[in-house]
Amino acid sequence: MYDSYIWASGRHSYIKDHSLQPYKGCLLCGVALNKKGVIKKVIYKDKLAMVIMNVFPYNPGHVQVVPIRHVESLEELTKKEHDHLFEMVKRTVVLLKKTFEPQGINIGMNIGGDAAGASIMHIHVQIVPRYKRDTGFMESTASTKVMTMTVEQAFKKLKANSAVLKGK
Repeated sequence: MYDSYIWASGRHSYIKDHSLQPYKGCLLCGVALNKKGVIKKVIYKDKLAMVIMNVFPYNPGHVQVVPIRHVESLEELTKKEHDHLFEMVKRTVVLLKKTFEPQGINIGMNIGGDAAGASIMHIHVQIVPRYKRDTGFMESTASTKVMTMTVEQAFKKLKANSAVLKGK
């Protein structure tokens, strides 16, 4: 029937978990408020910000730094929230370097809804570890991303080093 298969055993628990219903409301607020029906992979959380896994990553270790308060633009952040958010971005880069030893890192934000490619109207900073050889045959010819580890495996590795996020 198929010429080739890509095994993704980590998806089994995701598709079998019937408790996950589509969350109505801001997804990132749902994570921050620990709402039912939201996939929560929180690496670190304090009163102003959280660092979470992107559950649909570009690469293993793809994370997001998110203000706790629902904010749709940078201008809405207080000075304290702004400064803390970007301090957490810096600490998260240290965490990714310590955990995965990437050769590069992409950092970005999509602000402005659909026009900017934002699917969630709650600002967040995407941080993606990159490697010289993270694009191979499958990505180039078959429009298929091959992930070297599951979200859960990356989460466990990051969580083990998360003291870095506390500034220690």
